[in-house]
Amino acid sequence: MRINKQHGDEQYALTLAAVPNGLGTTRTNLQRLLRSLDFVGWSTNEESGRLNRRALVKFATGSANIFSRREYVEAETSAVSILIDCSGSMNDHGRINIAQQITVHLSKMLQQSRVPFAVTGFRSGDNETLPDGQHVQTPSFIPFKSWKHSLHQRTAALGSINQCAGSGTPDYSAIYNALDEISKREEKRKILFVVTDASGYDPEHMKHLQSLADRVGITIVAIGIHTRDVLECFVNSASVNDLSELAGASFNQLLKAVRRNQ
Repeated sequence: MRINKQHGDEQYALTLAAVPNGLGTTRTNLQRLLRSLDFVGWSTNEESGRLNRRALVKFATGSANIFSRREYVEAETSAVSILIDCSGSMNDHGRINIAQQITVHLSKMLQQSRVPFAVTGFRSGDNETLPDGQHVQTPSFIPFKSWKHSLHQRTAALGSINQCAGSGTPDYSAIYNALDEISKREEKRKILFVVTDASGYDPEHMKHLQSLADRVGITIVAIGIHTRDVLECFVNSASVNDLSELAGASFNQLLKAVRRNQ
């Protein structure tokens, strides 16, 4: 993918500067989803915390270490993949611009959560006609940010997402490949965000991918841009019409629901 670095960096900065009201709540809910604390026991002889009645005798002798506190350790973090529909229909009504805005802000939140993540676009590549006459679209992937790159290294690419929409929508094979890739990560918790307008999707194909993800322990979070079709295909899904809805109640309820169900 050839990009104009200066233009891409400028667009990334402009996108990041447009912060919708309430995005802090989304950031908190996302961090709670991606990072959990495991309760491991009680620490006694503390100077603050919960009163330890068994240590009251120490108080009579002048000791202040009569409290106990819960001890927590940070659990394993998640691996997150963001898959962006870059088909031609995403150019309609500025959908690809909304996808870029959502992806940039999600990426920033993931960086702040210190979670490894990748951002990949997909559209159709070569078309193949099978002997029975069926047409098969081979996905072409756009590596906006790989697992090995830092966010700082790929700001120009993320700021150029809205320049990359075109061609067809090999949705099934693209999501299947994304599931296969993230399944090989070592992290215990794996989440795939799919940002799409769902144009031309076969609902049964998407439901099959949802079942496959469930079997291998991968959580799919589908974000439909100007569409509600994703709500019929994926367990965890939300329809988003503009960037402000990333900070809205419905998207935050979705993040909370995903966290409860994990």
